[in-house]
Amino acid sequence: MTACTARTRRAPGTATFAVLGILYWTAHSMLRPLIGTHVIELGGTETEVSIALASYSIFPTILAVLIGAITDRWGSRRLLRVGGALMIVGSALLFIPTLAAVIASQVVLGFGTLACWVSLQTFATMPRDDVEDRESRTKRIATFSLFVAFGQSVGPALGGGLQTLGGHTLAFAAYVALATALTIVALTLAPPASVTKTGTAAPLLGAYREAVRMLRNRTVLVAVLASFTALVIHDIRTAWQPVLLSGAGLEQWQIGIVLSTGALAGFAARPFFAVLLRRLGQALMVGLVLVTAATSVTLVVIAPGNMAFLLVVSACSGFAVGFAQPLTLSMLSDEVPVERLGIASGLRSMGNQAALLASPATFGAVSAVASLGTAFLAVGGVAAAVGLTSGLLLAFPRRRPAVYDEPPASPRPQEKASTP
Repeated sequence: MTACTARTRRAPGTATFAVLGILYWTAHSMLRPLIGTHVIELGGTETEVSIALASYSIFPTILAVLIGAITDRWGSRRLLRVGGALMIVGSALLFIPTLAAVIASQVVLGFGTLACWVSLQTFATMPRDDVEDRESRTKRIATFSLFVAFGQSVGPALGGGLQTLGGHTLAFAAYVALATALTIVALTLAPPASVTKTGTAAPLLGAYREAVRMLRNRTVLVAVLASFTALVIHDIRTAWQPVLLSGAGLEQWQIGIVLSTGALAGFAARPFFAVLLRRLGQALMVGLVLVTAATSVTLVVIAPGNMAFLLVVSACSGFAVGFAQPLTLSMLSDEVPVERLGIASGLRSMGNQAALLASPATFGAVSAVASLGTAFLAVGGVAAAVGLTSGLLLAFPRRRPAVYDEPPASPRPQEKASTP
């Protein structure tokens, strides 16, 4: 048995990967809804909330593709460990009760969560072997997204409940504990075999050129655009709804229930993904998912103090957004060669980080001259329009071969990439 084969057999299994996905997304989804209310509690304004939320994504938006190229070259395990350590450091800064400390924490957390998420995406989209068919890969990605959805559904209610019991300090302490657990699990991972050891990984300095080349493929372009739009919608729900609902008189635990209802609906959607994708096709599914999610998340402005209404529209939005992640991951996995999946994950994450930057920037600008409710209508309307456009782009037949239409060469047996 070669050393490479031994490493392959010690690669993280399904249970370990499930733990990593749940820990990461429970931590991430519990913290972001608390940042806005924490800034308000410190005496900040809605504009300062926008600055704090946007600071999370400024540098990751620029560096996501480079992080993806580093993942291709050095492997996901190292990046996962570094990301976990940065999550611990960033969350520790939140215990300093100043706006400057909150902004600094968001910058550090932006880097940490980016490293973790690119690593996990790369693990998830790599084929198990050179004979895995598209249907099997789609089902595996759906399973990965199910773990993610569980964390997304638990996080908001957990954060809201802890904040109600012991204030933001208790919730932040729970985040530190989750980030520490994630890092410990990452430290136990054996070094997996990686196609990036074959010398076929893109040069780091050429990562952005390779990313631009990928975007010439219409499916890759729509996958990144759809992921961007879905994250805008998700951020409306998790970062801005708490501010709107708090202003309408809801308690933090009630807001947590509303957010977790949407996340639970997203969890419930995942088992239907593979079947619906096969029956509806990518174009129709992209359009339906984004338009439905954008419309329903915007409707909260009608009755922000009515819990029954909020639970219904949150469930509709969450169910639709629940399909976005496995959909865009499967689109990239179908189109991009295995030795470039790190860059593809970084490109998708760049779109996600840009969404987390664009959402607070737009909300802050619109609410400064109009109202928070107007900002909901403006951003939600644009998101619905982008969703419709994305579906139409996929519906039209290609006039020339896509950049990565040719099947990628399979790695040699001793160089196969292992996945959880």
